[in-house]
This record gives sequence, structure tokens and C-alpha cells, in this order.
Amino acid sequence: MEEIKQQSRVQFIDFGRSVAICMMLQGHFISMSYVNYDFYMAEIFKNGHSSNLLFNAWGFMRGLTAPLFFTISGIVFSLLLHLQLRKSDPVQFWQLKRVKKGVKRGLMLLLIGYLIQINFKYISYYLQGNINPHFYTFHVLQCIGLSILFLILATYLGFKLKISYHWLYAALGISLFTGTFFIRSTEDYLPYHFPAFIQNMVQGPETEFSIFPWMGFVFMGGAFGSILARYSIHEDKKRLVKFTLLFAIASFSLGWMFTVLSWYTPQFTYSTHPQNFWYFDRLGFVFLLFTLFIPLAEWKIAKHPLFLGMGQNTFFVYVAHAILLYGAFIGYSLRDLLQARLPGLISIIGAILFLVFFALLIKYLPNISAFFRNFRTKLRT
Repeated sequence: MEEIKQQSRVQFIDFGRSVAICMMLQGHFISMSYVNYDFYMAEIFKNGHSSNLLFNAWGFMRGLTAPLFFTISGIVFSLLLHLQLRKSDPVQFWQLKRVKKGVKRGLMLLLIGYLIQINFKYISYYLQGNINPHFYTFHVLQCIGLSILFLILATYLGFKLKISYHWLYAALGISLFTGTFFIRSTEDYLPYHFPAFIQNMVQGPETEFSIFPWMGFVFMGGAFGSILARYSIHEDKKRLVKFTLLFAIASFSLGWMFTVLSWYTPQFTYSTHPQNFWYFDRLGFVFLLFTLFIPLAEWKIAKHPLFLGMGQNTFFVYVAHAILLYGAFIGYSLRDLLQARLPGLISIIGAILFLVFFALLIKYLPNISAFFRNFRTKLRT
């Protein structure tokens, strides 16, 4: 993220990543530990809202966390890629530093995403030749990693066919969103007759964050990022606010348009109507958040190293929180002690302490890394 600041000074993106990772940490802690979480969520699924207004407000913001995270991932990568494309010879596309780095990053996220689903508490089970089906779960890291790889391929396609990048990204993003409506209209695993490993990427037995619709958020972020790079909109704050509002209005309008069109499809049912095109609405709210982030990013507290450090180390924070909360790798976690056991106030305090812990961890991360480097050096000598 420092590269973004140096090249384009889009401060609200750094701010947004920090907000997104903090929302994820507190959201996961509270949903894991709050004793009434399942009860209120059951009310929401049944009635569209719970009987607790505070929980409704918190649940709404928590529902924006993943869309915000995926959209910003697309903005960041697309912005940096297109800034380099403007300054480099595009003929050597696959030799561009940002392309090479993106391919490595995408493959690494895929690999780590699957590796953290290995639980060494069950090592004897693995040694007997068994594979836990949860290992094939398609989750956040895998989806972002694959999205980056597809974003690179789409950029190459746009270069070869001389297609405007932002329109290409937007078309692919809208296609992924609308395709979700048809995929979710069946409970079958898709694609038919494919192994679960592939089905989980679309709609399978272990699907958490499928490419429909989540890759769509990355592509829509990619469209936004490519426009920022091409027209330097970020250099004028008032113009940038108007631009984010335009994106928000367009997202809401598309959602309503496709919802109306869905009424005339065989897949439409009134029971699923409120959920048909929720992803367009979520994308619209993400861009409304951006209109708030632009002025907030100028605040002194928003530039504090502890806060910005969270957004600059999202990968480390995500993996570390997966280990602490859910027992990734080691099999033992806070969930064993706290799952559905804390009252509301204590759960909120716990979430705050969880955030403070990670802020301090990021602060002292360079010292921790230096300690382990020195330790390895001493072992070798």
C-alpha cells in the first residue's frame, strides 16, 4: 500500500483497507463468541430482521465487510497495474513487474488458503491416507487469489483485442453478478459431474466464497481502479466524491433493473425475491462508504501508524486471526473456550481487545521478524 501512496496518493484506499480488516476482526470475534448470535441470525433469515435493533445495525455493517474487502482488492491491484501499463511498453505484458507480482500473489493466496485448512490436530487421520473434505473449501484467500489471476487474464485480453479495460472489467463483473441469480436458483452442485474441488469454486458441498458473486466485486473494483489510473480522478477530492457517488447510483440502479427483469424468468420465486440481486446493493453501499472514507482519510487519527498498519498487513492479519479464532493449522483456538458463551457487552469488550492485540502485534512485527531471522542465523552458525 505504500506504493499506492507514493505513486498516486489515493489515501482513502489505505483507510478503507484498515477499516475492512478491523470490521472483519471484530465481526468474526463477536459472531463466534456472542451467546445470542445464532438466535438473532435465525430471526433475520426468517423475518429479514431481528428483534434487536443494535444487532440489526451491527449485522448490516458486518454484511459490508466482505464486499468492501473484495472491492478494494480489485481497486488496489488494478490501479497499480494500470499505472505501470501507462508508463511501460505494453508489448512486454507478461514481463511487467506488476503482472509477475500479481501472478505470484494469486498463486500464493490459493496455496495458503488451502494450507490453513489443514488441521494438524488430526495428523494421524491424515497419515492413514484420509483427506478432510473441509480442505477443499473455497474461501476468502482462494477467491481473491483466483480473482487476481483472472483479472490479469482479462487485462491481457483487453490489450490484445483493444477493448477499453474498465468497460471489460465492468462487463465481466456484471456477468458474474447476474450469473449468480441463475446458479442460486438450483440447489444442485455445479458444474455437474465435476469433482468437489472444482464445484466448491462455483456451488459445491464446501463453498464459502464462490466466484459467483465474489469475483464480481473484484472485477467491479478493477473497473474503478483502472478509471482512477487513466483519468487521475483521485487528484481532485470533490471530483472523486462525485465519481464514487456515480458508481453507487449505477450499482443500485443495475440491481433494481435486473431484479425487475428477473420477475420474467422461470427461476424467479417470491420466496427468494429479496435476496436475488443483493450483491448490486452491497456494491452500491461500498461506494457510499468510499464517499465517507475520502474526507475521513484526511483526519490525523486515520493516519496513525497503528491503524494504517492493519491495512498494510491484511494477509498476515487474516492468517493470524484464522489461527487464533478458528484453530487453522494447530487445531486449538479461542473458539474452544469462547464459542457462544459471552453476553453482548463482554463480547464487544473482547472484540475491542482483539483489535488492540492485532494493532500491537503489527507494531512489533518488524522486531518479531528480526528476532526470528537472528535466531535462524545463530542456528546455522
